[in-house]
Order: sequence, then C-alpha cells, then structure tokens
Amino acid sequence: MSTAPKRGMFRGQWYRDLETLPDRGADIETSFETPASRVKPEIQRLRDRPGSYHLFAAKACPFAHRVLLMLANLPQPALGITYCHPWLGGPEGWSFAPGSAPPVGEDVLWKVYAASDPAYSGRITVPVLWDKTAGAIASADSLEIMQALAAAYRPEMCPEDAAFAKLCIWIHQHLNIGVYKVGFAADQAAYNAAVDALDSAMDKVAELVASGFAFGTSPTIADLMIFATGIRFDIAYHGAFQILHRRWGGNKALQQHLERIAALPGVEDTLAFQDYRVHYFDEAGFPVRQPMSTGRYILPRTCDPL
Repeated sequence: MSTAPKRGMFRGQWYRDLETLPDRGADIETSFETPASRVKPEIQRLRDRPGSYHLFAAKACPFAHRVLLMLANLPQPALGITYCHPWLGGPEGWSFAPGSAPPVGEDVLWKVYAASDPAYSGRITVPVLWDKTAGAIASADSLEIMQALAAAYRPEMCPEDAAFAKLCIWIHQHLNIGVYKVGFAADQAAYNAAVDALDSAMDKVAELVASGFAFGTSPTIADLMIFATGIRFDIAYHGAFQILHRRWGGNKALQQHLERIAALPGVEDTLAFQDYRVHYFDEAGFPVRQPMSTGRYILPRTCDPL
C-alpha cells in the first residue's frame, strides 16, 4: 500500500485515485511537496497591494492553518480568503464552503490549479496564494507563504538567522509531517518507526518551548508551526492516527505553549474544532485504520495499565 495520498492531478486531469496511474513516488516527504507555483510572491506588492492576492485555505488543514495564524498576527492586510469545506471525502477533493465567491476555481480547488497550469501534475492542497495580477498560483507552500507575509508586515516573526531557518525546517519535517508519517504508515514496522521518531520530536519541542517560545523571547513562525500541530493533537491525531500512548496536554511545557499561543490576539478566530473532527475522522484515506495485505491491522502504541 502506498503511503502517498491518493487524490491529485496528473497532466491537467483530476483523479480521485492516483494509484490507477504509474507510481508518482510513495515517499511521504515527497507527497507533501506541491510543485504548483508558476510565479513567486512579490513582497513589495504584497505589502502595498495585498488585494492583488487571494488566499485559498481550510481551517481544518494544519498547513493552511499556519498561514491563517500568521494573518492573525498581522495588521489585517486586505487579503481575500476563500475557505474550503473540511470534508475531503467528496469526488473532487477540496470543495469551497457554501456561499464562496472565489476569483478563480468555481467550486473546487483543483480547478484553481488547472487555471494556473493546465498541464499540472501533483497534489491539490491548501493553502494556495493566488496572484490575481499574474493569473497564477504564487505559492502552495505554507512555509513560503508565512515567510512572505512576515517579510511584508512583521519581519521580526521570521528572523534572518540560519539557525532559525534550520529550526523551521526541522519542525516541519519532524513534527508537522511527523504525525502524518504515523497516520499514513502502511505496515507495523513503519508505524513503530514513525511513532518512535514523533516521540523524540515532541520531547525536543517540549524542551524548546519550556521557557516561553521556540526561538527568542517573542512569538515567531516557528511557534505557529508548533501550535498548528498541537491544537489538533488531542482532538484528532491521538485517535485518527492512533497515537494513543500520549497526549499533547499530558506534557506541561507543550500544553502551556499551546495556551500561550492561543491567547495571542486573533488566534481564537482561526480555530475550528469540529472541522478537525470532520476532516480526520470522516475520511477513509489513512492506511493506519485499514487492514494490511495480511488482513490484520496495525497495532497502535498504547499505555500499559501498570
């Protein structure tokens, strides 16, 4: 069973099941890279004419949530936002919430990708930063969008420091994607390895935030990246990804950091707990909840009673 998400586009066509096509690569890291952008965000224009850009997001998605958290920490740029419905089980993937009036894409997100590149092959995911002037996707990479917004409005949230850049990449690979490596584990060995790696990552993050913030003495995009995973952990990942042996709230440092970021102005408006439940539990896409080729199921890590 492939660990790569099934849905996406191939040569400009949408497919609900890409496994019917030649293998695009089953590596989970590769599957989270979305090579969609045809142009790059222009920082000066983003600052001076934010209305020339439009954001496609979903409160359910942690990667889109990172960008929404960034926007919550900015002086409210006039950036239009189209939200997607949290349920991914429909025949066309991400669909727009009722009443949406996006500048492109009609009613589903894959049409935004097609409008940008009629021959696009890859995942269809939020967030998407649409350049209305160029008529193209400026970025479908959440970290890149966060960095662009920080550069335009609050550069102190993304310090120009090699150690900080390295930290953000580490958080993305080992924590943000780390939970998905567990959820997309296709067999017992992969699950065990992914859980061990996630345990180590969570312990390191707890050390990072024990005295306040992940880098320096004020919030940065690194804290927002941690928060996007932490706010979903107990409500969704714990059950849906069968990470049953620990809770985010069970670690004092992690929980205090979660509450610290949640208290920042505007953050509460980005939260949607019921969306998280719909997105992760009303979804058949996670191999960890399906039988293996042997007919048996992955045994989750659980706590012994004594």
